[in-house]
Amino acid sequence: MSADSGVPAGTVQKWLDRGSAPSVVHFARLVSAYGPDFLSTAFATPPAWLDQAVRDERAAVLRAEIAAREAMLARL
Repeated sequence: MSADSGVPAGTVQKWLDRGSAPSVVHFARLVSAYGPDFLSTAFATPPAWLDQAVRDERAAVLRAEIAAREAMLARL
């Protein structure tokens, strides 16, 4: 988490120990590092635009995986 977001490791450990919660700045860094799927976990019911962003991100990942497998298949 620390390496992905640039948040100090000690700060992340405090969150994991439930000694504190992320500040707005740190939360923004986490969203930047982990994307809409991470942000959606902050909502009991995510707004429609966020649901769409999560679906779009997942679709992009799947398309990339398909392209990688098709490239592997073409090399056989």
